[in-house]
Amino acid sequence: MFYFYFKIFNNIKSEHEATDFAKLELESLFGMVKPIYNFADKLKEEPLNKFTHSSIRIQDFITHELSYGRIQGYFGTSETMGDISKLVKRLSYTREIYLIMSENKSPSELLRNIFPDGVVEKNVHYFRKDSLLLFRFITNQYFLEKSQYISKLSRNEREVERNVEILFSHLIKDIYRIPASSTLSIGKRLQDYFAIREEPSLYLTHYFHPYKGKFHPKMVRALLNNIYPYDKGIILDNFAGSGTLLVEASLLGLDSVGVEINPLSVLMSNVKCYSLNLETSRLKDSINEYLKTLTEEIYSWKRGTYGSLPFFRGQVNYNWISEKSKQLCIKLKNALRDKEKTVPQVLIARELLKNINDEEIRNFLLLSLSGTISDVARRTSDQFLDVFRGRLNNLYLRIFLFQRLNKTLKIRLGKSKTYIADTRNMKKEISSESIGGIVNSPPYAVALDYIKNDYPQLVLLELAGSIEKLGKDMMGNPRVNYDRKELMEKLTKKDENLTDFSETGSKVVNYLISNGRQQAGLRSFKFYTDMIKTLREMKRVLRKGGKSAIVIGNNHFIVGGNSIEVPNDKILLEIAENLGFKIDRLVGRKLQKSSEGIIREETVLVLRKS
Repeated sequence: MFYFYFKIFNNIKSEHEATDFAKLELESLFGMVKPIYNFADKLKEEPLNKFTHSSIRIQDFITHELSYGRIQGYFGTSETMGDISKLVKRLSYTREIYLIMSENKSPSELLRNIFPDGVVEKNVHYFRKDSLLLFRFITNQYFLEKSQYISKLSRNEREVERNVEILFSHLIKDIYRIPASSTLSIGKRLQDYFAIREEPSLYLTHYFHPYKGKFHPKMVRALLNNIYPYDKGIILDNFAGSGTLLVEASLLGLDSVGVEINPLSVLMSNVKCYSLNLETSRLKDSINEYLKTLTEEIYSWKRGTYGSLPFFRGQVNYNWISEKSKQLCIKLKNALRDKEKTVPQVLIARELLKNINDEEIRNFLLLSLSGTISDVARRTSDQFLDVFRGRLNNLYLRIFLFQRLNKTLKIRLGKSKTYIADTRNMKKEISSESIGGIVNSPPYAVALDYIKNDYPQLVLLELAGSIEKLGKDMMGNPRVNYDRKELMEKLTKKDENLTDFSETGSKVVNYLISNGRQQAGLRSFKFYTDMIKTLREMKRVLRKGGKSAIVIGNNHFIVGGNSIEVPNDKILLEIAENLGFKIDRLVGRKLQKSSEGIIREETVLVLRKS
């Protein structure tokens, strides 16, 4: 018999994450498990109590940084051991795995069979007591999350390499270390950040670009493990957004496809995924060469602007820059501080990218430029070139960091490709029954204005042919005023009849329209009919028996002075059932929001194609 003890993360924010998501992924990847409410109880029982002797004191490791809440972990047994690499590499809410067996073979020989990629004293630790052997495995998720602090504190490659070694030794050698106070602002060391009870979500390429309404990486990974616990296959996110699902799929070794109508989101998703594989020396040389040229061009432009140098100097047409800047400054209005100084420099940077032939490097630099525009738009004092230089260094070091981590973790990255396409019609991009599983988060009907959040970048980089058209084509855009007459006519058409798919949705739309909120009602109607088309497409591309996890929140409208909640989860569920999906499970998820936040709960709808 093999005994497994799964210790969950101490930074889990809500009880439901331990009771739902942690358990879901364990049951999918391992099998049936039982909750451990307090590890002190298990430490009294065989065979774990054999390792509490003073020469080992496994209790010191197990009780180090336990999770808050009612559940501290899970327990399971197995008749066979097998390769546990999948558990170590894929589990999201489990931080450590303790495996006990009766075995006379050497630990190193056993490791070659059960966890061939393990490195003793880094991500695996073992103890022997008589004929019993205990392995302690530290999951990949721990190292990926904590790497965010390495990015925060490392200024160059040498510091990254040193801090990576500290990270790998931390849970082995530092469990007795007393961390600095959480309020201490000066003098903290890296290990002090590891002890902070917070859940890093901007590790590695997740940080690459600001984005409103990001997926929760830990939850996404757990949902992937639940709906698709297999080693091979293609995962889809047809609302790719900033690419969180696609990055996590890649880190799990799964191939993935993204679909997004916003070209900036497509750029984010693709760069975040492929850049993990970029050769760091080539990337660094390209960045340095580009920055050198950019600095010279901006200097020439500034001198030329004040009459010290003629306009024809340099690689860029400065007359064009000046005229184009005037046009774009009018478009930007109050969306960008110091427009007159920043816009010409952004245009110079954009024009110089055309000289870079390597598409992967060019798009990496383009996304960095877009992120810099967003940074500058939110700041008051920093100069564009300083911010750009700092961002490029940060992003480069994150690629360098991942590759140093991966010397130990040995993650075999999955391939990913995101297309500029419409989720309501994906026939050109995705063939029928080619997708193993889907995880997505549609816009919450009319909750977020994605165009507003990306407006300065879309204007300056001209990624979209028409921003107005993009805004109208996007689903759930709260700023678009649709043609009322056209939508009112569609309300009565048989092929657009929402009642046939969701009685609740139809009641909501009619209630809003008849109570003075016609535009809100029509926007909601448009969103629900768009989701009918989307769910129909999702069913088409899914393989038989394939699962789809949809994360959705409810909307709130003021009607007659009162706030009403619109049950988007119930409406989408009714639509899905009428299209032939079967309900696999529903999971509620509470959100930790500021006092301004309206959406405080989400629902995960897990559907199965019968």
